[in-house]
Amino acid sequence: MNSGTRHILKWPLVVTAIVIVTRVIVERAGAPDNVSNLFSAVALHLVIVPLYFAIRIGTSSMRRPYLIQLKLVTLFVVLTRAMVIPVYWLAHILGWQQQRFGGLGPSVSPFTAYVVNPFGTAGFWILASIVVGTVLGSVLIALTSRVYAPERQT
Repeated sequence: MNSGTRHILKWPLVVTAIVIVTRVIVERAGAPDNVSNLFSAVALHLVIVPLYFAIRIGTSSMRRPYLIQLKLVTLFVVLTRAMVIPVYWLAHILGWQQQRFGGLGPSVSPFTAYVVNPFGTAGFWILASIVVGTVLGSVLIALTSRVYAPERQT
């Protein structure tokens, strides 16, 4: 990846880290699920950030925009899920019982708590986000490329 695409990736990753930490704080403070769900890493890596990438790519003159979209979405979702995995580990260690952890209390085996649940969840969301984020992003790139194509030629 060149510096231009790395620059596109920087701020979404910073925002995602803030969202992940904020969600843990809000959950641990006892907020209801509908409040803590507002701070969703899944919403970021499934829809919001892929659309952001698509807008940035579609309004620029990058070569191979669809391949760049695929690479950015893949890298972003993998890094995002890597940030979420330690939260699952903490949930097991500290006995957090939020529904999103799938019952990772003290009675769950260490293998399930540290490998199966966090990496299985990560694998599912990585695949889903690559498919959904790339498809949505590609549609948006196609649309924005048509709008911005005349401006690029002048």
